Amino acid sequence: MNRYKVRDIVDLIRSKGKLPTDQFGQILPVDDLLVWFGLDAGLAPDEYQCVRQELALMAESQDELEKLRLAEEFHSGTSY
Repeated sequence: MNRYKVRDIVDLIRSKGKLPTDQFGQILPVDDLLVWFGLDAGLAPDEYQCVRQELALMAESQDELEKLRLAEEFHSGTSY
């Protein structure tokens, strides 16, 4: 496995900002993300699995950050 290749791919995806979402605002499933970024071919099987895992972690992180943002908006709009 070429760890540099995997790191460069993940860094490139991160540089694009938020992960793409569907019409309901949900992050695309990991396998769809791989196709979206053109990574469904051309990677060795172990590289593919590594990038797949990184995308899953990125999606989870983005979801959690969005929940925190929404909670912050809710609390800042509440007056006591």
